[in-house]
Amino acid sequence: MSSSTQAAPQALTTPFVPPQSCADQFITTTIYSDFTTTTVLASVPAHPRFSACQPPGWDSGGDNNSILHFSPAVCPSGWTAHALGGYESQAVSTAHCCSSGFALIDYYPFQSVDGISPQSPCVANMTNTSPPSATAFPARSTAAYHLRVHNAWHISWEASDMPSLSPTPPPLPLCETSSVIWSWVPGATVEPGAYLRTSCDDRASGSGSGSGLPSLGVLMVLVVVVPVVFLMILCSCVWVCCRRRRRREREAREAHENGGGPLVRVLGFVEGASEPLEDRSPGEVVAK
Repeated sequence: MSSSTQAAPQALTTPFVPPQSCADQFITTTIYSDFTTTTVLASVPAHPRFSACQPPGWDSGGDNNSILHFSPAVCPSGWTAHALGGYESQAVSTAHCCSSGFALIDYYPFQSVDGISPQSPCVANMTNTSPPSATAFPARSTAAYHLRVHNAWHISWEASDMPSLSPTPPPLPLCETSSVIWSWVPGATVEPGAYLRTSCDDRASGSGSGSGLPSLGVLMVLVVVVPVVFLMILCSCVWVCCRRRRRREREAREAHENGGGPLVRVLGFVEGASEPLEDRSPGEVVAK
């Protein structure tokens, strides 16, 4: 039975190996979203064999948002780590672990599945050997779409814990809530292109998922600063044009009040003239 009091996360410094009998511990349930019925096989604590297939301390959090949190820890054997990142304020790195063939995905209708945390569950297609995309969900339809879903393990560690962890996780810059590596198979070499960020200020230029997206600072410049600068330039042009027009009107009035001579030079024509008089002197103008 799950504990109702929150305790410190259990440490798992080596990969947990679930018993082979735990490979199929899903119960059938249904979720409803946008008039669509979806059949789901869910691995939830309500399953009679769930507790026996978990390491000690799996329920130390006491609720769906905190269960399966281990620290310092590594992913179970054969699983994949997703969304590796860190929190600078806490000097802690974090990751989510999904079973083989599952992908970490954020799709809120899963919060209607009792026992599944809405915070990024692990999902796999029953009719497809490849997991769904981490950024795109299968198209909705009126037909049932069969899925398997389980809670992701939430693991964390500090820099001082890394020597005791096997396999050792890759070094990560601590950039608060930003993921640094989207997916990593424990023990595998991390290629430079897999880093979404090489520092907390810049994004890596590699081919990893999301590496081509502009940073928040660049988006702010494009969305806010550029339109403001354009508007300021436009307003300046309008102000200059209006100022010149008022100056010309003022000079025309002054010329008219002074006898009309300068008026010819300012306006270039007089009433009744058939052509502009730019080249004529005031004495050449014949009054009508």
